[in-house]
Amino acid sequence: MRRACAKTIGCAALLFALNACITPRLFVTDYTHQMGSIEAAFIGLARYASEHWNDMGWFPLWYGGIAYPDSYPPLLHWVVGLMITLSGVSPGLAYHFVVAMVYSLGPVTLFWMAWRLCGSRECALFAGIGYSLISPSCFLAQSVRGSSDGFLGAHRLITLVVWGEGPHLTSMCLLALAIGMLHVAFEKRKPWYWVAAALSVAAVPMSNWLGAMALAIGMLAYLFAGFSGGQKTLPTLLRAGAVAVFAYALVVPWLSPATIAVIRANAPRVANYFQSDATQHIFVAAVAAVFLAAAWAMARWKLARHTRFAVLASLVTGTTALGSFWFKLSLLPQPDRYHLEMDMFLWVAAVFAVWPLASWLFRRLPRRLPGPLGLRPALVVAVVLAIACLPIVKKQRRTARWEERPIDIQATIEYKTAKWLDAHMAGARVFAPGTIGFWLNAFSDAPQITGGFDNGIRNPFVPGIIFYVYAGDNQQYTVDLLKAYGCDAMIGGGKDSAEVYHPISHVEKLRGLTELWRDGGDAVYDIPRRSRSLAHVMRPGDLMMRPLALYGFSALDPYLAALENPDYPRAEFRWRAPSAASITADLKPDQVLSVQIAWDQGWNVTVGGRRVPAWSDKLGQMVVAPRCSGPCTVELIYDGGTEGMVARAVHRTALAGGGLWILVAILWRKRSGLTKTN
Repeated sequence: MRRACAKTIGCAALLFALNACITPRLFVTDYTHQMGSIEAAFIGLARYASEHWNDMGWFPLWYGGIAYPDSYPPLLHWVVGLMITLSGVSPGLAYHFVVAMVYSLGPVTLFWMAWRLCGSRECALFAGIGYSLISPSCFLAQSVRGSSDGFLGAHRLITLVVWGEGPHLTSMCLLALAIGMLHVAFEKRKPWYWVAAALSVAAVPMSNWLGAMALAIGMLAYLFAGFSGGQKTLPTLLRAGAVAVFAYALVVPWLSPATIAVIRANAPRVANYFQSDATQHIFVAAVAAVFLAAAWAMARWKLARHTRFAVLASLVTGTTALGSFWFKLSLLPQPDRYHLEMDMFLWVAAVFAVWPLASWLFRRLPRRLPGPLGLRPALVVAVVLAIACLPIVKKQRRTARWEERPIDIQATIEYKTAKWLDAHMAGARVFAPGTIGFWLNAFSDAPQITGGFDNGIRNPFVPGIIFYVYAGDNQQYTVDLLKAYGCDAMIGGGKDSAEVYHPISHVEKLRGLTELWRDGGDAVYDIPRRSRSLAHVMRPGDLMMRPLALYGFSALDPYLAALENPDYPRAEFRWRAPSAASITADLKPDQVLSVQIAWDQGWNVTVGGRRVPAWSDKLGQMVVAPRCSGPCTVELIYDGGTEGMVARAVHRTALAGGGLWILVAILWRKRSGLTKTN
């Protein structure tokens, strides 16, 4: 047993060392020169988590406010945030250290899954080494090969460092762990294994939505491959379903039906306007038919179950990715991104398929090769493999050194802008374009009407507003829109901007605005407002109740006039915490408050403990009717509403139930052991 454990640990250590050797610099780098990477937003989320552990209900920094679970599946950010809190290192260093660990552990969990499924450490080790060094996508898709420096390029590393796929790779690392753990649970059938399987399954969607879909594909492949632990089909399906339900109960506060609905609503626009049309339906039906036929044929041919699993998983992920690369067909939203999962499953399928023949040939070799040295065949194979891998490792190390070049972050416009806003406009909402917006919350708690991930936008009007500010050519309309959404400043620059993407098409519209600060080609422009508050007193007739898309900019006129009307008293808006705010104003019973934060059913609005009406206007922002006469204080608390409270109760019940199940099983086992002894 000890020798077997030592072999497993040795294989895992070898794979970890191989991958860590490719990217050693990432473990110790604060910030790289990849300023255009979306990792900026992940670093910002981790920094925010490290400073707000006690309140993760509402996230006021993006898109005029969103529910925190809508910002992004939070597991990676929590791990990075915990490292920031415990070690005190910079958010960039914490993020890069964690994702470097994830990169190095990915092949390790793949090895563990493959070993648990096929029973051969050697077979699993070959799969892990192949996955570490060679991406099949580079051979199958020209666009991937072009962005990866050739057939043997460090594609997985480039997706991590250049494209910022940290959460995606994290979910893939956990995906292999989840499938392996599910297999162990089916084999052992003990409560602690079922709970561990549920926890590992739950961790995947808590890291990334694409990984969650890939996990669903992997679990279907596992079940259709015939892994049942000797049980009949129905009990197997029921147990797998119970694991999935238990896993969802564990994470439902962060993956609630409301959050899933938001992701679905934004998916077509975010995923290059993905449409579930007739062509897509036919494609899905064809893939499903091939999947079922392949499962039936492989079972009839009596292929090993682990090979069936790998082939079925490769079939779906490969069809998803290659259907997009080759034929521009979309089986799922963002189909091309599934080439990472395709690479992982293809390596497992290839090694599983050839291993029986390779092991048969290997067994027919003599114990020692002829010659004066009398070398063992296994040693010769290991040496040949190491020599073959060496050029690939050297090439990928060169790529890593180049792509991970450190940068003086304090010299960047993104850092300078964030620090200027903190010093001169603390708490003011701004419009931050491109990489300035991506990086803003990595260094500051400055709220913005832009953000990091459009998947989580709850206010359906915000994408259109952002698009107009980027593409529109009218200064007055731009200013009016930003006023309507509570922005106090806009950041912008032209072709000489130090920002990476330059998304503002008509920079000339910024001429004439008051410059508050300038650094080279970038400037912060003032958006004049009568009151810098996010709450404004007005009458119901002043509210924005006609959508811009149907009535044009003239629909804004009554609302903008009310914002600037000196006859209305000022309202003071103050955040007491990310999920709690208060508004004070001298009100009349027929007056309402326009609150420039995104409307959500989870807001609880009270005056003196009395619940008051609140709803959404046609800007997607909150309206409150306090029904006060004289000085009035309105309290706003975000608790997620009924759905949020139910989700938290389900989560706690699942945690307690899983722990109690394990405890009862342990006590019963001890009692049974004592009874047998007596």
